[in-house]
Amino acid sequence: MDKALVTGIVLALVLVAIAGMILSWRKRVARDSRFQVVAPGATVLDHTSAPAEFSGLYVATTLAVDPLQRVTLPGLSFRADAHVLVSLDGVTIAPRGEKPTFIPAAQILQIHRTQVTIDKAVEKDGLTAISWSAWDTTTQELAEFTSFFRFSIPEVRLACENALTTSFPTATSKEVAS
Repeated sequence: MDKALVTGIVLALVLVAIAGMILSWRKRVARDSRFQVVAPGATVLDHTSAPAEFSGLYVATTLAVDPLQRVTLPGLSFRADAHVLVSLDGVTIAPRGEKPTFIPAAQILQIHRTQVTIDKAVEKDGLTAISWSAWDTTTQELAEFTSFFRFSIPEVRLACENALTTSFPTATSKEVAS
């Protein structure tokens, strides 16, 4: 075979792969556009009091019923270094390069630790997880999501978890067996 032909075939395969990735990402974004982070009737105050701020790695957000499927909610699509702001009003997740996402306190359901999520496995209880609800405009019901964080400094993780459980006493707190 001629070098030019082989090069052309490889280039065509690479372009097909890139096109497939772009199309699948767009399909995922379209699929997840049915979710509203703030449920109808929820009050969006942002943070009326000074929030506690913690820095760590935002890992992913998944549907609770499908923990191996990443969702692409606005501001929560990509893994990145992030700031987590916690106050009595709710939680703001602010990954670097994305717009901050505010989750009202009434939608925070559970605070727990786990070992594994989509694309990430760590030591036992190495991930902090916040389960919360969002509105599904298709089914007209609340859907449960879980956002996962990795804090490299144990004291920061404990302080964040303490702030979360203190700010949201109605949210259940449990450790998930991994």
